[in-house]
Amino acid sequence: MVALLSRFSLSRKTKLFQCGTKILSLCAVVSAALPQSSHAAATFNFGKDQFFTLGVGVRGQYLSNDPNATPAHSGAASANDLRIYMGAQFHKYVKSTLNLERLRDGNWNVLDGILQIEPWKFFNVWMGRMLTPSDRSNLDGPYFLSTYAFPFVSQYPGAWSGRDDGITVWGKLVKDHFRYMTGVYRGHNWVQGGSNYGEHPLFAARLEYNFLDPEPSPAYYTASTYYGKADILAIGLAGQYETDGVGTAQDKGDYKAWNIDGLFEKKIGKNAKHGVYTLEGAYYQYYTGGVQDIASGYRQRAAEYGNVGGISDGTAFLASTAYLIPYTLGWGRLQPLVRYQEFRFKKDLYDSGHPKTTQFDAGANYVLDGHNLRFTLDYVRYHEAHTKASNAFLLGMQLQY
Repeated sequence: MVALLSRFSLSRKTKLFQCGTKILSLCAVVSAALPQSSHAAATFNFGKDQFFTLGVGVRGQYLSNDPNATPAHSGAASANDLRIYMGAQFHKYVKSTLNLERLRDGNWNVLDGILQIEPWKFFNVWMGRMLTPSDRSNLDGPYFLSTYAFPFVSQYPGAWSGRDDGITVWGKLVKDHFRYMTGVYRGHNWVQGGSNYGEHPLFAARLEYNFLDPEPSPAYYTASTYYGKADILAIGLAGQYETDGVGTAQDKGDYKAWNIDGLFEKKIGKNAKHGVYTLEGAYYQYYTGGVQDIASGYRQRAAEYGNVGGISDGTAFLASTAYLIPYTLGWGRLQPLVRYQEFRFKKDLYDSGHPKTTQFDAGANYVLDGHNLRFTLDYVRYHEAHTKASNAFLLGMQLQY
């Protein structure tokens, strides 16, 4: 996540092993279909500064059943994410990205479709569908979090997986320690009966400074752990605004949101001899102008389609910590972690008082090849406002080539 074609880099051979559970068996089948040794995806060169790359990402999980959980949280194994990464460079300064994602209903959707004009490190222009300037978690995407499950407190709107259609200007300055990104996008609730049927765009921006090493991630993308590749102390500030961005056509409100997030990761001892410690936090404020937004996916095929509805007014935060143990266990290393999230809704807008939703995660990653091959075992306690808390165990994996 050669060119900035996808949000991953691949470097060395990875040994895959047979797994006993349903989900790990699925992973083994997928892995067997891929090359046993791979570099940064398949690259086809057509001349000077001209090439095409092809890669793949897959995530699968098993979530245990909980008697208090809703049907959406009931026990099930699933391949919950399959992506095809494609990119090309036509000229020294002109590139493109086309990433596809398979949906749970079996259809495919355009994840990213970007024309990239990159003349200088400090000034680049991207046009198409892409990640909007937002918080670290959204710019990580699901594959580059320190935990497996995407945080529910990260609620910036997007047409699909945090993306939107528009134009982004971004750059790196001060020897890559400072990154900026800003843009204009199609925006939220662009639907008949919604608050913003083709009238007002979404404006977004993010500033980030790295006080120690620059983050070893491409473009304006981020990660929540680098497994000791660098010492990181990064602070980011993001904001978004859209006139009439929430509500119905009859009852509209301006959408405003901002957050501050930070990542601290430190190698302990020379060459991380004593492991790698990671600490991450984020604080969010979402505003809807005192109105309730329409339902997620209003007049769409499903809730996740169309960048429609579902924004809540409230305050949220997350905090997580992890430690990469320096000793090899089998083919990989363990990284225990914990994370806490809380979303507190605006007083009296959705119910009396300050209802809140919380989630606590505790588990460990088994890291074989960074973000390219990783397994996660996670205990999850989720407590939605005005419901019983539910408990579950999640077993997940992710693989990228």
